[in-house]
Amino acid sequence: MSRNLNVASVLLFIVGAYFIFEGLIALFSTESWVTAWMTIVTKEMLPPSVSQIQAFSQNLWGFILYVNQFYGLFALYSSLLFCVIALIPYRRGEKWAWYSMLLIGGFGIVVSGVLVHTGMPGSFPVIVHTILTILWIIGLALPAKEILSKS
Repeated sequence: MSRNLNVASVLLFIVGAYFIFEGLIALFSTESWVTAWMTIVTKEMLPPSVSQIQAFSQNLWGFILYVNQFYGLFALYSSLLFCVIALIPYRRGEKWAWYSMLLIGGFGIVVSGVLVHTGMPGSFPVIVHTILTILWIIGLALPAKEILSKS
């Protein structure tokens, strides 16, 4: 195993660990993770409060929680898969693992990027997402020549 593979594996594991944490928060939170982030980070873009949403429609709040928990389950599952692939086969330099990191990570980065950049422009989560995107790109690019040149 080369040093590039070890460094890239750790970078990708950091990305996966962050999304595991985010998935756990979304899965077990009783309020929307977007509401929580926006309340903590930005004071000028406060969304409607839980009581305002419940006063408007109890079914709407139940749907928001359901979607939030579904996102948390999806993020948790895909991030666990991402971390396992990053630590074992990617570190060994297997070609299929590189493509898996490209597809799983790319899908996750693009989807979360659209949600974060359109929902909370200029806020702390945008900075975190940008850093995670850079780590993902470096984690793929660093050993790409070594992995993809294998026969």
